[in-house]
Amino acid sequence: MRLGARTGVIATVACCLLLGVTAVSAGAAIARAPFKTRSVTCRGGASSCIAVVSLAGGASNERLRIALSDTDLKLVGVSAKPAFVHGAYQLSRGTYSLGGSLYTTTLNAVQSIPKGATLTLRFAVPSQARACGSVSKGITHLAVAKLGAKQGRGLFSCQQANAVSNTWLLRFNAHESVSSFSVNEVRYACKLVPSLPQNTQCDGGGTRVKFSAPTGP
Repeated sequence: MRLGARTGVIATVACCLLLGVTAVSAGAAIARAPFKTRSVTCRGGASSCIAVVSLAGGASNERLRIALSDTDLKLVGVSAKPAFVHGAYQLSRGTYSLGGSLYTTTLNAVQSIPKGATLTLRFAVPSQARACGSVSKGITHLAVAKLGAKQGRGLFSCQQANAVSNTWLLRFNAHESVSSFSVNEVRYACKLVPSLPQNTQCDGGGTRVKFSAPTGP
């Protein structure tokens, strides 16, 4: 079974939310109101932190001011919960100020987002994540990040990241399971994640490989 499967209920809700996103782009679902500011604390330490923002009821030109836990952190990932909210929001004009301790971005989200929905922004020092050029057609936005203090030799590399994403794609095209497999004797567990544009992540060997990959039945 492929990771892109969804229940009928979630698919129906997601469809409605995505229609709302189209309206956002057209300026229909969210009026361009004056900026409203929301202050958020990014909880963590010197190497990383996580900021959680409520999406309930949507947002219109809302400025998020996120106080980072250190001055060397950069945005490395954004995800939404529950999964069907993926695509129903938009972040833009992200900037750093106050010596790198404050991150400011503008949030727009459709009004139909239900209570309890959240947006998680993850920040980390740049050395813990590495962008890679993909050698596989159909795989884009490839990156590898450190999950802990120790990684196997050569695993925090673009060569290994490409090997993982290419193996995922070959298995996907062959209609084989992509939830787990081994690459160079390292076991990876993969899943779909509600983030843009990197919708797939594979964890293994103390690293996380993320990329944009095809989905479908």
